[in-house]
Amino acid sequence: MKMLKYALVALTALSAVACSKWTDEEKLSFDNQQGLKRAIPMIEMTSPDQLTPEQKEYYAKLRAWKQTPHVRGFGWFGGWTAKGTDPQKYLRMLPDSVDIVSLWGTHGDLTEAQKADLKFFREVKGGKVLLCWIVSNLGDQLTPKGKSATDYWVTEKGGGDFLEGVKAYANAICDSIEKYDLDGFDIDYEPNYGGSGNMANSNWIADDSNENINMYTFIKTLYDRLNPKGRMIVFDGEPYLLAPEVSKLVSFYIYQAYHESNTAAALKKITDGGEYLDNWEAKTFLTLEFQMYAKTGGLPTYTSSRADIQKLDAGRQIMDYARMIMPNGKRIAGIGTYHMELDTEGGNYRFLRQALNAGNRVSETQKEPFQ
Repeated sequence: MKMLKYALVALTALSAVACSKWTDEEKLSFDNQQGLKRAIPMIEMTSPDQLTPEQKEYYAKLRAWKQTPHVRGFGWFGGWTAKGTDPQKYLRMLPDSVDIVSLWGTHGDLTEAQKADLKFFREVKGGKVLLCWIVSNLGDQLTPKGKSATDYWVTEKGGGDFLEGVKAYANAICDSIEKYDLDGFDIDYEPNYGGSGNMANSNWIADDSNENINMYTFIKTLYDRLNPKGRMIVFDGEPYLLAPEVSKLVSFYIYQAYHESNTAAALKKITDGGEYLDNWEAKTFLTLEFQMYAKTGGLPTYTSSRADIQKLDAGRQIMDYARMIMPNGKRIAGIGTYHMELDTEGGNYRFLRQALNAGNRVSETQKEPFQ
């Protein structure tokens, strides 16, 4: 990708605050950085201090908009390095309309470049960034090399008590979140899809020794550390296994609706077993598989119940999710993609941008409020 692309001068007026502004192609650089001989492309910025007054005004409006009801943008972001000329390696180069990012494949030990990129994305664009990995067994991703999970977490950290080991594991995750000033943890929970273990099974997640009390203890410990500081827990994979009371501890439910073939199937995915969850519409995300389907904007054979979406050559699934209205007239919290960084067909993040743009345009005939 030529660096010249990122030196284009932004000419769009900054005064408009319509939600479509945040989902359109954003301005990558401005022509009047104070005291500089050339504009600094965003990809080259090392500090928010390098923004011009106009840019600061623009992003202040963006951050304010993100506090209003809207269809949120989410994604699992892989291959993050914050180095080089590829914009897909930077958080700061994500669309302005992206609200929450789960770091895929990053478990801590951030480089200085990543720390600077993280700071820019959070402080300037108002984005939230979460640690994330599959939690199947005690100690996943954090057990020191050369030690068994049982010896380290149960014996050493838990004094021989498994649940005390679970608490120690959850607190270790919180330590990393606080160390790097991240916004929370995304629990990837897939016991019925090959991710079962001593922390994950098909039982109800509840404060009950006859159910999955291990995962309950994990979630409760995370909540007690993260919530008082304004941080979040996101639960993806199988949210319908959360007991209603436990669901109150979770900020968002993220459904991996990757292979649902039509609108009705996508709706069924989130309503079957999900309607009893706390504030379920307002906390539900639908996500797509872009590791496989980035070039087609989701499942290529997807069928939408909306004629205007069905006629699209590509992107029917992501567009349908973004504009979906529940049977009761409410909207879901947002949409997202797995391996969002692979959305490069026809432009950087083309499908995600277009879908969020459409999802956040409330037509005259669509009177239902956003949740």
